[in-house]
Amino acid sequence: MHVVRLKISGFRGVRSADIMLGRHAVLVGPNNSGKTTVIEALALLFGRDRLVRRLTEHDFHCSAPDEAARILCIATVTGFTPNDPHHHSSWFSPERGVEKWFDPKAKTLCAAPDAQHTDLAVQIGFAARYDLDELEAETLRFFVDDEATLGDPFAEDAHLRTIHTKVLQELGFFLVPASRTWDRWISFSSELFRRVVATRGDMPAQAVRAERRRLWSPPDGARLEDQPGLSEIVGAANDELRALMASAPKLQLRLTATDSDSVLESVVPHFVQGTGPTLPSQRQGTGLVSLQSLLLLLQFGKARAETGQSFMLAVEEPELHIQPSQQKRLVNRLNALCNQTIVTTHSPIVAAMFPAPDTLFIETREGALSAKPLMDAVPAQPTNHQQHLLYAWRQRLVAALMHECVLIPEGVSDVAWLEALQTALEQHQGWDNAQANTPLLSTFVGIVPTIDAKIADTFALVSAVHARPCILVDGDNDGRGYFDAVKGSNPPPRCVVFWPQGWAMEHVVSWIAGADEAAMLAALGTALGAPFADRGALTAHLLTQKSYAPTHESAVVTLMANAACRVRAAQLLDALCDVLRDPANANTPLFARIPADSTAAMHVFQFVPPP
Repeated sequence: MHVVRLKISGFRGVRSADIMLGRHAVLVGPNNSGKTTVIEALALLFGRDRLVRRLTEHDFHCSAPDEAARILCIATVTGFTPNDPHHHSSWFSPERGVEKWFDPKAKTLCAAPDAQHTDLAVQIGFAARYDLDELEAETLRFFVDDEATLGDPFAEDAHLRTIHTKVLQELGFFLVPASRTWDRWISFSSELFRRVVATRGDMPAQAVRAERRRLWSPPDGARLEDQPGLSEIVGAANDELRALMASAPKLQLRLTATDSDSVLESVVPHFVQGTGPTLPSQRQGTGLVSLQSLLLLLQFGKARAETGQSFMLAVEEPELHIQPSQQKRLVNRLNALCNQTIVTTHSPIVAAMFPAPDTLFIETREGALSAKPLMDAVPAQPTNHQQHLLYAWRQRLVAALMHECVLIPEGVSDVAWLEALQTALEQHQGWDNAQANTPLLSTFVGIVPTIDAKIADTFALVSAVHARPCILVDGDNDGRGYFDAVKGSNPPPRCVVFWPQGWAMEHVVSWIAGADEAAMLAALGTALGAPFADRGALTAHLLTQKSYAPTHESAVVTLMANAACRVRAAQLLDALCDVLRDPANANTPLFARIPADSTAAMHVFQFVPPP
C-alpha cells in the first residue's frame, strides 16, 4: 500500500496543501519551505500514537489557535493486493472505510470502478483541535467517507468511524527524522529497535529475565556495597536509616534498576575492529550510527515483506554523515525494498537519484504549500537543452531551485564568472571583516546554466516549478531578442537584468579591473600570459576565452587579490542580489530601472557602471 494524495490544512506554516505522491518521492526546496511539515503530516496520519500526542499551540497555523482552529490531514491510500475490497475486511466494511476507486492517470476518485478508475482506494483523516481550557490538543484519526461533506470532525453531529492503530499498522509506516543519535535509533530503548525485534521474532524475554536476576542478586563477593571504600558509607547510611525507621529497608547498590524495562534500556550496541576492544555506539562516528540505523530499518521492512505486508518509509536527509557513494547505494536500496519512500533532502546528489517526475519542488507562500514535479515543466517533446538540464545537469538544476531566487544568465561563461567571483570574495574574508566584501548572492540566488543561450527553454522549465525566476542578458541585439522571447510568458520573468549597451560579462570583469587599472593590467598580463595595453585589450582577450575555465579562475584570483577590485566586485554582486530578491523595492545606483519595459509583474533593470 502507498499514499497517492495528501491534503493538509492548518498545520504549522501550512494553511493549505494538496500533494500528489508517487511510489518514491524526493522533496526539495529552500529551508523552511514546508518539507518537514509534509513528512510530519504523514506521521500524524499513520504514526504511532505517541507521535500524535506532542501537538502544542505552535503546531496550529499561526500558533494561536482559537476554538474554531483545526488541523486536518487527509490521505488517499491505494495499492491494495488483491484489488478487491472483500479481501480487506479490516479496511472496508460498514464500520470501517468506504471503498473508492482511483484513476492513476487523472489522479481522481470515484465511488465505483470504471475503465479509468481501476485502483481500490481508501481515505484516512487526521484532525486536531486545541482545548483552550485544558491547554492541550485533542486528536482524531478516522475514515473519510466524503471530503465534500466532512465538515468539522469535532462537531456534535459528526458521525465518524475511527480508525484503530492496529489497522494502520498494516501500512508499516516509519519516520526517520533528521536527528539520528545512537540512543534514539540503535539502542534497545529506541522505538525502532523494539519494533524490529518484535517483528523479527519477539523480545528475548528469557535472556532479559536471567540478566535481571543476576543484577538483582549478585554473587558473593560481587556486591558493590561490600567493596572497600563503599562498605563504610553504605553501612553508616543503613545505621542512620534504622535509627529513624524501625522497619527501614536495607540500602544496597546495583548497577541498574532491576526491572525488565531498565535492563532493556541498558542494552546498547558495541562495535569492534578486528581483535581490539569493543566500543559503544556513542563513541563511534556519526556516519556509522546513521548507516546502522537505516540498515536496521531494512530488517524491519524485510520482516514485513516476508509476510506480504506493506512498508512505508519517510526519511529526512538520508545524506547526513554519509559519503556520496554510500548515499547512492543506500537510497537505491531503500527505494527497491520499500512500498513507498518519501525523502526530504538538501543534497542535489540525493535528489538526482530520483526520476524527474518523482522530484517535487516544495514551496510555501502565504500559507499555501505547493509541490511541483520537475517533469510537469517538460513539454511532450522537450528540447535538447531541457533534456540536458533534467538529466545531465539535474544536480545543478536542483541545487539552483533550492534558493530563494533563480537566475538564468545568457551563457555558461556568465555562470562561471559569477560563481568564480563569489567564491574568490568569500575566500578573502577574515575574522576582522567577516561581512566586508562578502556578497550574499550565492546564499539567496541559485544560478542555472544555459547552453547556446537557450534562455527561453530554460525559463519555461524553471518557471513551472519556481516562483521567482530571473534572467540576465547581454546589452546587445541578441540579449534584446532573448528578452522579447520570454517577456510574454505567463508568468513573465520576475526580474530581468541587462548589461550596458554593447556589454557582455567580460566587459563587467574588465570594469572590475578598472578599480586599480594600471596595477591590474600588469598583474593580469602576467597571470594570463598576454600583455594588455588597456581595458579594451583585456576585454577582447577575455571574449576569446569564454569557455576556457582556467582563464576565469586565474583572472578572478588575480583580481580578488587587489583590495580595490574586491570592493568593486562586492558592490556589484550585492546590488545584483538586492535587485533579484526584491525588484519592486530595489534602490541601488548600480542598476537603473527601465520603465518602458517594466510591468507590475516584471521589473527590468540595466547595469549602470560608475565612471
